[in-house]
Amino acid sequence: MRAVLAVASAATLALALGIASCGRTEPPLAPPAPTGSAGARPGPAPRAEATSTGGSGGSGRREPSAASPPAVDPWARWPMPNPHLPGLPNSHRYDTTAAGVVVDQVTGLMWQRTLPNAFFTFDGAGRHCDEMTLGGHQDWRLPSRIELVSLLDTTRTQPSIDVETFPGTPSDWFWTSSPANGDPNAAWYVYFYFGYPKTDDRGSKFSVRCVRSDRASAPAKPRYKVRTADVLDADTGLDWQRVVSSKPLPFDGAARYCNRLVTAGKRGWRVPTLTELLTIVDERTDSPMIRRAAFPDTPGEPFWSSSTFANGKELAWYVRFDSGAGLYGRLSEAFRVRCVR
Repeated sequence: MRAVLAVASAATLALALGIASCGRTEPPLAPPAPTGSAGARPGPAPRAEATSTGGSGGSGRREPSAASPPAVDPWARWPMPNPHLPGLPNSHRYDTTAAGVVVDQVTGLMWQRTLPNAFFTFDGAGRHCDEMTLGGHQDWRLPSRIELVSLLDTTRTQPSIDVETFPGTPSDWFWTSSPANGDPNAAWYVYFYFGYPKTDDRGSKFSVRCVRSDRASAPAKPRYKVRTADVLDADTGLDWQRVVSSKPLPFDGAARYCNRLVTAGKRGWRVPTLTELLTIVDERTDSPMIRRAAFPDTPGEPFWSSSTFANGKELAWYVRFDSGAGLYGRLSEAFRVRCVR
């Protein structure tokens, strides 16, 4: 039976922050994470464990393809959606006119709207999506880490997703198809109670939301246009500062640093949002988890995002480039910053 968490104030959250890389040592107000079934995790009423179903809202079961699954693309091949906040590009836009599915009008991805009342191991989650028929489509799959990250709404928690677009979403761990680097027994998940990605053992039982895309495979091309002082991401359209701040800064100091920055002859820099910052994490490498040729001398340290915890004023999100995980910290803590425009 899952324990139901009481809603805690941001002030209480700020009292004791936990930091972890791989494994499920969650931030302090998440309950201690067991090593077995997800049945004791926070969220709504318990759901059954399963290895495969026909898909919530689907029209039956089909045999999975005998072909080997394609390699997981670790990169965002589209603009990263952002919350509806002043000064941010690419605000979340969804189309829910087709029964049972949601089309993200920023990324072009089509999502399963309602979920099966079941938990899955990593392999079971993949089979569930592969066997699903929904909305007249049979090419559903488990989303990658960065695809699932694109659904995060950092202005809210419990769950950290647009609840009108995705009603009934539990505040659960959700599997992705992205393998953990260096550990064949682990894979990435996204935790929708608070809203961040981490890795865990593939035998754990988590929730699943399947995805599909009509987008053709991306042609081979350089992802980054590397220049002396900045790096342009050809897929997301984001222009990144190449060399990071010379020293860690508190949250407000990071914002001032980016606002005043003039580099590559350009102004208009800002601190990236959590989801934008996660687009440059290279989940296939060790610390620092980033393309080192494009971003040389990047330390494997926490980097600030501009996303405050649930749009509050006491805590904010950062990304650890030693592990690729997203966590939150006090605004007074000093972290690195890489500006974006």
